[in-house]
Parts: sequence; structure tokens; C-alpha cells
Amino acid sequence: MTRIYEHSGFAKRNNISVVVLVAVFIYGFFELYTAFFTGIQDQMAAMFGVLFVGGAVYGAYTIWSEARDTVMALDMDPATRAARITLWRPFSTEVIEAPADHLTGWRHWVKVGKRNVQTHYVIFNAPGYPRPLHVELTKGELPEGFRTLSPAAVEEFEENTGRRVGPAEA
Repeated sequence: MTRIYEHSGFAKRNNISVVVLVAVFIYGFFELYTAFFTGIQDQMAAMFGVLFVGGAVYGAYTIWSEARDTVMALDMDPATRAARITLWRPFSTEVIEAPADHLTGWRHWVKVGKRNVQTHYVIFNAPGYPRPLHVELTKGELPEGFRTLSPAAVEEFEENTGRRVGPAEA
């Protein structure tokens, strides 16, 4: 297998975030316990407990919903055209293996964030996976190996950004 794409540091950042959120949830639960079960009614502890537990639940939902479909690594065997897609899961990975020809719906997408920051993505569908998968293009650059997987997505990326990706095929 040849590594076409790798999102370095993605798993480490998300796993650290999960650890922090678990600690915040435990602290919030502790505050709720001290507010209601220690015999002294402490409204400040109750407020902090609710905020910490709610914040941890919201943070966990946000991490899960935004990171579960983001590709950590994409490998392809040029001889057999078999693709291996690695997705992040808390403290583990999920691997999807499929023929490269069965990966469909390739398209370029730009997410515009605060202060007009643009994040470029390539989105595609994998057989047997219920949602579209996202490849985040760090530094707005598309790896050259994508031309063999999806020439249409590479062409769309080049049109939208004005950048060339490797040598054009004849």
C-alpha cells in the first residue's frame, strides 16, 4: 500500500480532547454531588456542576460529530487499486477497505469559518459507510496521489484555488 494522504496529529489532538472532556465531566459530577448530597445546599456548586457537565457533554458531541467522518490516512495499492481508509475513533481507529473504483461522489468543498478562514476538503462516499467521508487538505494543498483516485475532484480543486496539483496527465 502506498500512503496517499495522512492527517498527522489528528488522532492525538482528538484523544487529548477526550481525556480533558472526561476530566471536566468528572469534576462537574463532583460539584453536583457536593451541592446536593453533602447536607449543605450550595447553589454555586450546583451551577458550576451543571455548566461543567453540560459543557463536557456538548464538547463530546461536537468532537464526535465533527471528527468521526474525517479521514486520518488514505492508502492505495497501485497494482490492485485497493484502498484503505483510516478513520478516528476515541483511542482507536476504524479501517474501511474497498476497491478504489467503488469510492464515489468525489468533490471539492470549501468551509468558510470565522474571519473568512477557508478550509479545503475533498469529500467522497465509501461503500458500506453511512455518511460522506472528509479529507481535510492541510495548508490548502492537495496531495498528488489524488489525481489517480479522482481526476474530477483534482480538477475542481484546481479551478477553485488556481493551484496545480502535480503534473497534469496527457
